[in-house]
Amino acid sequence: MTSVQIQSVIVANHAANGIHQAAAYVAIQTTIGSLRNAALLELADRLLGELPELVIAVLGLKTEARRVLISAAQQRHAIKRRQIAAQNDAELVATRLTEAIENVRYQLLPQRDPRVFEILGYLPSKEKYILLPLKLVSAADAASKQDEWWVQTAHPFGSRNFQRAQQRNRLLELHLEPLVSNQPVWTPPASSRDEDTFTT
Repeated sequence: MTSVQIQSVIVANHAANGIHQAAAYVAIQTTIGSLRNAALLELADRLLGELPELVIAVLGLKTEARRVLISAAQQRHAIKRRQIAAQNDAELVATRLTEAIENVRYQLLPQRDPRVFEILGYLPSKEKYILLPLKLVSAADAASKQDEWWVQTAHPFGSRNFQRAQQRNRLLELHLEPLVSNQPVWTPPASSRDEDTFTT
């Protein structure tokens, strides 16, 4: 076999190996994507936490509902948009939302829908706010035949939005204790930006 033929064989082998590796990579990524999609499809409605009595009183509501739920569809929406967490991680998204429910701070006014309350929850772990539209579903419309709170599409609420809402007197306080932060209650952390996603 001549040197030219040997070189041709080597080049052909390299090309074949490259094609094989590329196919293997595509197969792996496809499998990962399929597993992720399957996991998303298997999501169920989830309990995020409970609203404090103070919040119910300040909102002027007469309801026994305290538990806040999020539907599987809303979880999938939040995960795919990656606004609550940069990672495609259902547990991380749920953790962030639970943290926000545990640190409810303000209601955003004016209230445009009598059944939906736009609530600002604070994330001490990220020093940022999340806007949580909470819908109060009446017992007559709820599957449980009891009033229920459901999270609609949640998304970050950056410092510019916060300051603008504050200047326009659109923030109704829903808490008594100061934020778990080095910043004053009325000032969002300097690191908080109007971002579409939260870094993990």
